[in-house]
Amino acid sequence: MERNELISHFKQECQKFAEQCAAVLDHAVPSCPGWTVQDLIEHLGSVHRRAVFRIGSDVDPTGYEISLPTESSEMLSWFNAGWENLYQIFQTHPPDYPAWNWTGKNMTLDWMIRRQAHEAAIHRFDAELAHMGIPSVSAIKSLPAESIPFGYTPEFAKDGIEERLEVTIGGRRTLTGSLPGSLHLHATDIDAEWTVTLNDGVMTVERGHQKADAAIKGTASELYLWSWGRIPSEILQSFGDLEVIDGWKKLPA
Repeated sequence: MERNELISHFKQECQKFAEQCAAVLDHAVPSCPGWTVQDLIEHLGSVHRRAVFRIGSDVDPTGYEISLPTESSEMLSWFNAGWENLYQIFQTHPPDYPAWNWTGKNMTLDWMIRRQAHEAAIHRFDAELAHMGIPSVSAIKSLPAESIPFGYTPEFAKDGIEERLEVTIGGRRTLTGSLPGSLHLHATDIDAEWTVTLNDGVMTVERGHQKADAAIKGTASELYLWSWGRIPSEILQSFGDLEVIDGWKKLPA
């Protein structure tokens, strides 16, 4: 996606996140077991502050500390101050401005913008589930399709799947394990298909239509959220060896 589109998505998702978190700080977050909404705010707000520390450096800066609010009533203002600061940096610095990241590749602000847009988007969905009082990820399959709070364009969701494959799974230097077969992901609302293999920590991704040991099919938003473990596979169409699809759950989130 274009840089400005990703910056706009980052802003929109952070604003929606804050709206969904208001007045439900003690609610459980079903897609992040053991967390409350306050924990979720603390996590995402800390991610934004760590990102700011890393901008301007091509090595991982050390020694920084993140100060958390002392009162729960201050959490949302603390969160908003963090993302707004990061948003201003995104708007005022060039694409190739240095920004360290844990993949060791493409250590630029553009990498950071894309990562932060999708981090905010996934956690906004988490916040919506908590706001709705959904008890578990599995329970989402009993919801009417129109009540699942996707909120993504097909283009953004497609980019999110690409980022998931390239960065948050495929870009990990410590990636281990294997899938028990090849997996085909097929988006139904945009021209996008991927075939993934993972053998001994080495992931390969081929784009376009191909046969695989298993396939999972749905809208780009459904595939995006499923790839992050945010919705159950029962919401999508599954074909072939279901052990391959189940194996995806063991990949890093």
